[in-house]
Amino acid sequence: MPVKRVYDVVAMHVPIVYDAHGDHDRNGMIFTLAEHEGTLTELRETFPTPFPDPLKEPERLPKPHPLVRPLVLRARAGERVVVRFRNELRRRAGIHAQGVGYRVRNADGGAVGRNPDSSVEPGGTATYEWDAWHEGVFHFGDLADLRGREDGSQAHGLFGALVVEPEDAAWTDPVTGDPLVDGLYADVHVPGRPSFREYTLFMQDETPNDNPVPPPHPTYECERPRPHTHSPAAGGERLAPVLFPEHGGDHDGGGHGDGHGDGHGGGQDEHAMSMMLMSYRTEPMGWRSLAYERLLERGEIDPARDAIVGEEQHHSSWLFGDPETPIFRAYGGDPAKIRLVHAGVKETHVFHLHLHQWRAAPEHDESPIIDSITLGPQQAFTIEPVHGAGSVQEATGDIIFHCHLYPHFHSGMWGMWRVFDVLQNGDGHYPDGTPIAPLRPLPTRPAPPAPTAELPGFPAFMDGSYPQKSPRPPRTPGMPAGMGREPSALERNAFVPDPQPGEAFTKVTLNPDAPVRRYHLVVMQGTLHYFQGKESGGHHNTWHDHRGVFFVLQEEIDAAGGIEKFQRELEEGKRRIEPIAIRARKGEVLELTLTNALPPGCHEATAFDTVLPFQPEGGLHVHLVKFDPLVADGASVGWNYLSGTTTADAGERDHERYRSWIYRWYCDEEFGVVFFHDHLLANERQRHGLFGSMTAEPEGAVWVDPHDLDREVRNAATAVVKLPDGTAFRERVIPVADFVPLFEHGAGETGNPINPPSFPGAMDDQGSMAVGYRCEPLHERPGDPADWFSSAVHGDPQTPMLRGYPGEKVRVRLYQGSHEEQHGFTTSGLRWHAWRDDPRSPLRTQQTIGISEAFSLRLGEAPVPGDYMWSFSAIDDTWLGCWGLFRFHEEAQADLPPLPGAFAGDGLPPFDPATARRYDVRAVAREIAYSDRRSDPFGLVYTVDGTDDDGPLVLRCRAGEWVEVTLTNEVDVPPEPTPYDPRLPALDEPAEREVSARVSLHPVGPLRYDVRDSDGAYAGHNGDGTVKPGAAVTYRWFADTPGVVLLEDRADLRTHRHRGLVGALVVEAADATPRGGAWTGHQATIRRPQGDDVHELVLVLQDGVRQYHHGDPTQPVTDLEDEPEDSGQKAFNYRSAHLLPSRPSLAVDEPGTPLLQCRPGDLVRVHLVMAADRPRNHTFQVHGQTWPMEEHLEAPRVGAIGGLANGSLRTLTFRAGPPGDYAYRTGAFRWALTEGLWGVIRVR
Repeated sequence: MPVKRVYDVVAMHVPIVYDAHGDHDRNGMIFTLAEHEGTLTELRETFPTPFPDPLKEPERLPKPHPLVRPLVLRARAGERVVVRFRNELRRRAGIHAQGVGYRVRNADGGAVGRNPDSSVEPGGTATYEWDAWHEGVFHFGDLADLRGREDGSQAHGLFGALVVEPEDAAWTDPVTGDPLVDGLYADVHVPGRPSFREYTLFMQDETPNDNPVPPPHPTYECERPRPHTHSPAAGGERLAPVLFPEHGGDHDGGGHGDGHGDGHGGGQDEHAMSMMLMSYRTEPMGWRSLAYERLLERGEIDPARDAIVGEEQHHSSWLFGDPETPIFRAYGGDPAKIRLVHAGVKETHVFHLHLHQWRAAPEHDESPIIDSITLGPQQAFTIEPVHGAGSVQEATGDIIFHCHLYPHFHSGMWGMWRVFDVLQNGDGHYPDGTPIAPLRPLPTRPAPPAPTAELPGFPAFMDGSYPQKSPRPPRTPGMPAGMGREPSALERNAFVPDPQPGEAFTKVTLNPDAPVRRYHLVVMQGTLHYFQGKESGGHHNTWHDHRGVFFVLQEEIDAAGGIEKFQRELEEGKRRIEPIAIRARKGEVLELTLTNALPPGCHEATAFDTVLPFQPEGGLHVHLVKFDPLVADGASVGWNYLSGTTTADAGERDHERYRSWIYRWYCDEEFGVVFFHDHLLANERQRHGLFGSMTAEPEGAVWVDPHDLDREVRNAATAVVKLPDGTAFRERVIPVADFVPLFEHGAGETGNPINPPSFPGAMDDQGSMAVGYRCEPLHERPGDPADWFSSAVHGDPQTPMLRGYPGEKVRVRLYQGSHEEQHGFTTSGLRWHAWRDDPRSPLRTQQTIGISEAFSLRLGEAPVPGDYMWSFSAIDDTWLGCWGLFRFHEEAQADLPPLPGAFAGDGLPPFDPATARRYDVRAVAREIAYSDRRSDPFGLVYTVDGTDDDGPLVLRCRAGEWVEVTLTNEVDVPPEPTPYDPRLPALDEPAEREVSARVSLHPVGPLRYDVRDSDGAYAGHNGDGTVKPGAAVTYRWFADTPGVVLLEDRADLRTHRHRGLVGALVVEAADATPRGGAWTGHQATIRRPQGDDVHELVLVLQDGVRQYHHGDPTQPVTDLEDEPEDSGQKAFNYRSAHLLPSRPSLAVDEPGTPLLQCRPGDLVRVHLVMAADRPRNHTFQVHGQTWPMEEHLEAPRVGAIGGLANGSLRTLTFRAGPPGDYAYRTGAFRWALTEGLWGVIRVR
């Protein structure tokens, strides 16, 4: 019997105070240990009623209470966790845990299928027992309330996490050293292994706010003086409370009352707004802007020295004191684990931690090194920073972590990791007088030195006083004369030995012989032309940004004859640039000088941007590489310096000293593509293009012009990289961006904004999308949609193109430069390993990416000549022009010297008609019944001869077989577009849009085939792979590796996919056979000569479909969200188990979605196929089950996966548990679950 660990847990109402500015949830609900119930009850009973006005009575505002925190339970691997649960809410509640073993019939925490309801009535009790199988962190939450609205318990805080520690582990309080029962932070000790700091962090979204005043939104006028002549303004006159449409004001009603109600009745206060939180805390920029105005009014700061726009000091403790959001604490070099949990109900977040890196899979050195990660609702990860706190250089300072989606970051979703360099025993104080809490050294680490008068430690050595704008960093020896201020005596004492330019308090590398590579970057403004249409009537229709902001090399400006000539060439379209793309070798130091050439003065408002009263600092923040965070973070975080460059708006003295600044980076690994950007006005500048990349190449590499292999290049998105062993590869940097503020110019027009926000500066979805400052919008390619991607019809796209030859090695450097959306990159006919350094990892043709994430894709050799289409394949992205071509020529071209290995690849294996597996597939028009009450009368489906399966097309084959599919188009008259079609972000007019009569079958997955005739598309100069009405086309695909492939139509990407033309091909093992000859259909039992039978379930996830009430084409189902990325409904395999939004329940005997039946211990395999049409990412989980986070691993194991977008393909394998109904479902309660993304695995 496993050892039992017992917890007494209570669910109770308690107000949750998010920050010191009045943001709170009066009707908060939390899980807590029973021992804290009395204190929390007193807190609830004494909570102020009525609530103080934050503008009139800020001194009466309640502060966050340390016991009001998400519950974190801990156990050792192998233990049984016994939770004795009592429900003190006025609604039913239960605890549902991921990643643990339990009996679903009595411990699921809710009701699923035929299971009894294991949630608890008000005042009732229950006991849940969980087997902690695997080390890691696992979300738990309330399964009795599945509402995604703001009256749902998850939005009100009813969640927590179970952290499973190593066997024999013990955990203690980091402050006292005493044994710890619960808490977000712990020191964990394992015999024979180093102790580590453990930080549990929860990311939340769509949380209610009962503050009577929303966070202010700064508004300015151009009369505002520049900083060096600035004088205080009266009473915050430049601040007005404004609701952001995206992240505030999309409330649903319910939940406002006396703090003791159940939240079922009554509407939310009209000012209620959704918040972005970390562990029940937030620190929005709007409130700090108001705090700044109050400091001015009270005369506590210098109006000239401390003048700010706002965002450049959002994270400054020098000006505002520490935030209420989480602050991790450690000493340099302390081992650490971050247990990261998504406890929200809707959004996909990207967690980024400055300075540090971690392996994508802990303890797997072949997995990529990353510093940003996408996670969706109810996902959880363990992050193990390589080399611990402060990274390998054991840096000192405040290291920010945040959601990299800028509206979320802006709204308060950030915190800090504070790394100390001297012992903290409780005697010290921060510059604002706040005591520094004690921090016990880890017992397996040497204790840090005690502070002295000469070496007082961070931040005491810094030359600053509170309150003030963050001080600028001191100069170090070797910097050009006049750059930076002189250091104080204490700062000089804290310098590292022999500090080089760009480092002062941390050595970026201990290798004194590391070669140094230098770049001089300039940040400037100019016109960026994203799209130039064909000439019509003597005029070109263009999409452009006149306020583009970007990095260029100083040498490029010099070559153009100066900045004015450079800008004029951009304006006239004679020069077109891409985001800067520099390179370095592993083992090199980069010394980068950044010069600020942005125009000073006031910038008037546009449809996208609010007034910018003056030009604040610009910085250079980099990912992955090593640097000194105090002087080279390109940011202003906590008690760190403001490491940015100035314009003349900063005043003559500061401008002379900080117009240019030096940043020092050390490239200690072959990271691949490394993202960098401005971090001081990122919410504005990054949308306008201020980002770039540095690619860390192999040691000894040389990068040259693809057209001249003897000419080295410095800034080039496309290059050939030559290696010391005589080999070479082609390289293409592909940066994607969204929220791009573009204007469309036609003949006689002054410029029309494309998809502007609701008001200038708002955070709602806006703008366009682009790749490398380019786009090729489908709106500008009129006619039959089957021809949209054809170069023969429309010419080549203006987006980035890589050219080469079959057999050559190719690497794609993919990153996202801006701003809020998730994207999914797919390729046709080209594939790569999920982990570039591990050939055992699964082959992929799709990569989900979020802002700041970066991936280096080592593409397999193109097997044949042709045009291989790439795209960001959600319809919003492709529609706005995020697609292009990789062109592999059949013969050597005069302007493109071949690389070693060209034309020498393996090609395709010969097609053997005698052994090929053949299918006859027909595309037909048919009403699709998504449920008993909803259908799509305009449905289009694939059917396969010889079957009567009413689900989407699912074919099977064996690995090593050729698959020959003949597709016949039996759609005589395609359905016309309707005004009810799921909407797109911009420029989609159904009355003007044609629906193609042609159809196709395009594979998305690791098949090998000839793109010229079997791609199921009409792309580039390939042949037309689409099928006219009444005609047929035959495709041939070679399936060499087991897995699953998405099949979809590419003849009309806008219409056919969301109307049902999707399916899957499952590639079984070479010796596998479906029982009963079930080579088609979404379920099968797969047998092999050795091993157990496998119960196989193929789930084709659809979103962006349009359903109609009872098939009535005049009665479309109303969207639950107004955002384009959520437009339309959702389904698995043409079936939707949609729920009532106000009372969703999974207690449905037959939900309508696919039902898999098996017996305890049976092997189950779920193939998840993302036929999603929209860019909103999905998550997926199965109750009571775990599986490896990557298919080729045994550990770590997870209970949910996310980052699922169009073209994502995942295979989950597990053993069926004890008898009962196991839900498979989305983790997004808002609104994917309500829209029906769930089903049942019934274990008999």
